Amino acid sequence: MRFAPYSPLAALLLGLHVLTAPAQDPVQPVLFPMKQDTTARTGDVQLTFGPGVERLLTAYGEHKHRTDGYRVQIFLGDRSTAEATKRTFLQKNPDVPVYLSWLAPNFRLRVGDFRTRLEAEHLLHDVRTAFPGSYIVPDEIEMTRVD
Repeated sequence: MRFAPYSPLAALLLGLHVLTAPAQDPVQPVLFPMKQDTTARTGDVQLTFGPGVERLLTAYGEHKHRTDGYRVQIFLGDRSTAEATKRTFLQKNPDVPVYLSWLAPNFRLRVGDFRTRLEAEHLLHDVRTAFPGSYIVPDEIEMTRVD
């Protein structure tokens, strides 16, 4: 951000700097010290947030954050078969997320949250023998939590 030479914001910042700088000579205010202290100092830093910031951070953590990515669709059909397919898939792949959704008149079963198509290809290769009609679909995926 560039400031005009005599913008009100630049004047305010310069005025604040002049007011907070230690006065060495009453006639000459110190605008920019000539020598910087470069020695390392240790200490405690304490951040204090207002209640609005705390609520915002809490609300941000509670929401699901979605992004564009890929999933592997392993089934499209009636509900009972979709639920049976879901159970079968989860027995073999308990760590892969499974999403059952209804798209009239069928239920679809999609698995995984992949940011790249290549990652989805790896799962497709693994499940194609058990679920021969599987294919990759672009979808909104859940962001993985980083702890």
